[in-house]
Amino acid sequence: MTSPLLTLPNPGALAMTARAKAVVFEDERSRVLLERIRQLAPSDATLLVTGETGTGKEIVARHIHEMSHRARRPFVAVNCGAWSESLVESELFGHEKGAFTGATTAKAGWFESADGGTLFLDEVGDLPLQLQVKLLRVLQEREVVRLGSRQPIPIDVRLIAATNVDLEEAVAARRFREDLFYRLNVATVSLLPLRERPGDILPLARYFLSIHAGRVGVAAPEITREATERLLEHPWPGNIRELENAIHHAFLVCKGHRIAPADLRLTALQPKAGSMPPPSGRASAEPPIARLEGALLALFEQNLPNLHEHIEEVLMRTAYRYCNRNQLQTARLLGISRNIVRARLIQFRELAGSPRARGAGGAEPPESGPISSGPCHVEGAEGEDDVEEGRGGGARPAVRTVRIGCSKFGLLMMLVKLTGALDRAMAERGVKVAWREFAGGTQLVEALRASEVDLGLVGEGPPVLALSAHAPIVYLAAEPPAPEGEAIIVHKDSPIRSVADLKGKTVALNRGSNVDYLLMRALEEVNLRYEDVNLSFIPPSGARAAFESREVDAWAIWNPVLSSVKDATGARVLRDGKGLATNTAYYIGARGFADENPELVQIFLSEVKAVGHWANENMAEAAELLASHQGMSKPAICAALQRRKFGMKALDAELVASQQQVADTFLKLRLIPRAIRVAEAQWSPPERCAKSA
Repeated sequence: MTSPLLTLPNPGALAMTARAKAVVFEDERSRVLLERIRQLAPSDATLLVTGETGTGKEIVARHIHEMSHRARRPFVAVNCGAWSESLVESELFGHEKGAFTGATTAKAGWFESADGGTLFLDEVGDLPLQLQVKLLRVLQEREVVRLGSRQPIPIDVRLIAATNVDLEEAVAARRFREDLFYRLNVATVSLLPLRERPGDILPLARYFLSIHAGRVGVAAPEITREATERLLEHPWPGNIRELENAIHHAFLVCKGHRIAPADLRLTALQPKAGSMPPPSGRASAEPPIARLEGALLALFEQNLPNLHEHIEEVLMRTAYRYCNRNQLQTARLLGISRNIVRARLIQFRELAGSPRARGAGGAEPPESGPISSGPCHVEGAEGEDDVEEGRGGGARPAVRTVRIGCSKFGLLMMLVKLTGALDRAMAERGVKVAWREFAGGTQLVEALRASEVDLGLVGEGPPVLALSAHAPIVYLAAEPPAPEGEAIIVHKDSPIRSVADLKGKTVALNRGSNVDYLLMRALEEVNLRYEDVNLSFIPPSGARAAFESREVDAWAIWNPVLSSVKDATGARVLRDGKGLATNTAYYIGARGFADENPELVQIFLSEVKAVGHWANENMAEAAELLASHQGMSKPAICAALQRRKFGMKALDAELVASQQQVADTFLKLRLIPRAIRVAEAQWSPPERCAKSA
């Protein structure tokens, strides 16, 4: 399931307010929320959205509206705290001419404006009591009466209300009507604060960075590892809005196109205690254990997946931060060993792992790729302890989830995902697969570098960029070359007849991807420099729109998008990779993960190879499966599959030399800051697994 990135309409034109401008659903808990949103959206039930200021309540409300049958009707957002008590009634319900001083004409209220659609009432807890009575009547009678009129006006409106205060507490304090609370509380959507969904922090940071960089027409700066850690450690009392401000400031002041921790200017404020309603909804006077039991009962009723793991993660994170990030104190507080604390903190990515050092004299990779799962021990299998003691006495966390990165347009990995073959093989060992979808390989390796992904399949360029930035990644295996599966294309009626004609023209491409290298070699072939063309770095989905609207003159792209665009528009291939670039796809992984979990790597490679063999033998069936998922025609997918036969082999001297040439070219054009040696990133499985391959 693809996780969408939701934004407010035209976020760049909005004033600097406390509300969030974007929401993502990358964190596991956010994905649970997204599924709940998708369940509730089609109905007409009144919704109550709760969450701290800046968590994205309005964005979620808009998304619910867009997924409902009312999507073609108005969405009207009103902040109940933005109007004075004397004006809010007129704004909500409308008024007739002469209803009060200054009412020179009749005016419809927000309920009438939203007729047939959705009305979003933000900060509904700020409504005065006398207006709460009128709001309740509107919800019950489905009609409004304007100020100065006695004539009711029927309305057809779905109401979504939002608040950042505990309405149950407000009811107990008689600041909010109990009958209105029950009327609004038909179904609820609770948005967690950003600090409790850390998996969303880096995707949001990268999005805001791309937005601010795009406004001034420059490439987005790199977020250093230290700054990344600082982003993940910060409690974000201002939530998504605070994150955007921090990224904006860092973008303006960073030096050397690298964002350091000092550039972020993070506030020293802490989240307010009790800023979110208690999960159980019970009175705060109850003993903590009673409130905990109530919270657990509420969670049990939601039937959430992996609930034990989520509860354990919240417990460990909260205890660790309460103890000022001291592992020993955390262990004493919880009454467990420090080894278990450290293992859990690594598992929940509060701490970076400590991969074992690899010796220079390791075994050479086998001639054929490591493709058998073999009888190797797999951690996290059912019935085994959560933590095992290593030979040196240290503790390693059991792997419960393997995070697989796949490009949105990567044919083979999409087939692996759609067939469920890898999920089933991992499930037999008690391991879950979490799929993460990206616009391209460049975005995938960035996620791998940020410890958001464990394994993936990318083109030639992205691993080189990551290695040059000291990312701890390794090459696991490679697919056969497919030079005709990537190309530079132009419009069918374009006056551009050869690569030489691209001088001074605008070319769209995904920066650092396999086609970036293709473009470099194609320009070199006709004695043009990289600087001789205007480059527009856009991920494939955005680049297609730019190409079809003729905002760019040419586009460097790969299959299946290449076949799809040719099929849909008649675009001409100016130059493909034949004789210039091999267009080899590489299986890569986080070094720490691969070294600590070679058995899972073997299973991954084995299942991917098996699916590739099936696709080669059943091309029509594979194309049909992909076409329905990718939203492309079956003939276009078939054409793409015909240009690439799937297979797998370990990195040999020829493949290493090919990647080294990519790295040397990038260095020559100053696209990477330092020289790298690809051979140092080869991965060799431990002897016990290599023998079983």
